[in-house]
Amino acid sequence: MALHFRRLCLGFCVELACNPSVSARRPELATALAVLAAGVVLGAAAHALPAAEAWGGLVILSTLAAAVFAVSGLAERSEDRLTEREASYRAFFEHAIEGIFRTTPDGHYVDANPALARIYGYDSPAALMHGLTNIADQLYLDPARRAQFQALMQANDQVADFDSEIRRRDGKTIWISENARAVRDWTGRIVCYEGTVEDVTARYAAQRALRRALAEAEEANRAKSAFLAAMSHELKTPLNAVLGFSEIIKDEMLGAISPPRYRAYAADIHASGTRLLAIVSDILDVARLNGGAITLNARPYPVSALAEEAVTMARIATKDSRGVQFDIPAGLPQIEIDPQRLRQCLANLLGNALKFTPEGGAVSLRAWAAASGGLCFAVADTGIGMAQEKIDAALEPFRQLDGSLARRFEGAGLGLSIAKSLAELHGGTLTIASSVGAGTTVTVCLPAARTSRKAA
Repeated sequence: MALHFRRLCLGFCVELACNPSVSARRPELATALAVLAAGVVLGAAAHALPAAEAWGGLVILSTLAAAVFAVSGLAERSEDRLTEREASYRAFFEHAIEGIFRTTPDGHYVDANPALARIYGYDSPAALMHGLTNIADQLYLDPARRAQFQALMQANDQVADFDSEIRRRDGKTIWISENARAVRDWTGRIVCYEGTVEDVTARYAAQRALRRALAEAEEANRAKSAFLAAMSHELKTPLNAVLGFSEIIKDEMLGAISPPRYRAYAADIHASGTRLLAIVSDILDVARLNGGAITLNARPYPVSALAEEAVTMARIATKDSRGVQFDIPAGLPQIEIDPQRLRQCLANLLGNALKFTPEGGAVSLRAWAAASGGLCFAVADTGIGMAQEKIDAALEPFRQLDGSLARRFEGAGLGLSIAKSLAELHGGTLTIASSVGAGTTVTVCLPAARTSRKAA
């Protein structure tokens, strides 16, 4: 009878301990029942076995009971931690600012967060997943966009900054940027895509506005250049007449004029007209350079001849006959240039050097073969110089560093700008080194493509 009762107790305890519902809801009860079952077995063993074997069984069963208890506690703590992590992840998922999704390869949403529903114009994630069942046809304006997304996923297992124009539920179109990865099973088959979505409509609108503003600015610049070119042509025609007739009068080509004072007046008219013509010509050059209307007629030309002609032009323009020191080594290669345009570039630099260098100062022109295979010119002076922070302003057209009405030096502020543009038109560079009171050195370097093997 006692043996039968012990068997019933043992069976009842084991069954309850192993019941999933009991172990899930009351893990401590399952543990206690397991220990009770072990006690029943131990009691039966103590009556049926010798004392030594009974004590051995007791030790084994005690160890097993302790192990069961420890494992149960560990499982309970692990389950608590998993529950906390799941709650934390769901909170992040539900409250994220960016849209988060998981979709199947055939275009169905498996999961979506509220932010994604808002971006796409749905009231809730459930409404999104119910209403959006074919991403390729219902979401993207370009139906081929989904195939492109899948091709990138198949090749790279991820996409980054995948920008597309989509249609919201209310029919409004917006731009989105997707970042996602492919999830594969153990066979390598893609089972889903998961990632984030950001609404970048504002960014695209700003980019379109910027492009539109740039286009308008370029059009305005072209209109300004066309206006300057047209006005320059219109001004040059009457100026040529003024210069021609004033020269005839001052030189008395048709006979003596009386009183002689008129001849001096004619000379002043001619001088002023010549200066005005030079300004108009510079404005025309600026307009043509900005509009890309100047083309080069390149041919081989000797460096020494170019340097001498540039000095002559500068002296005529400034009416300054001071000497210019030359440092033009023999044997320099000829250069493939447009002589008229590069001569104008160097003459502008030499004219500035003469204008801004007081009497007693020095102006020099040097040329040398660069290590890169090109050729460089340097115009240096010991004049007034300029501050380092004003160099960029000096290279801009129509910029006068001395903007007062009582400035000491005449000119429209175009010489450096034109020289720089002409150097760049030849594929070269123009750089300036200067400091106040220590003079200025302007260097023009031409690329190796502009040099010829034949010596000058």
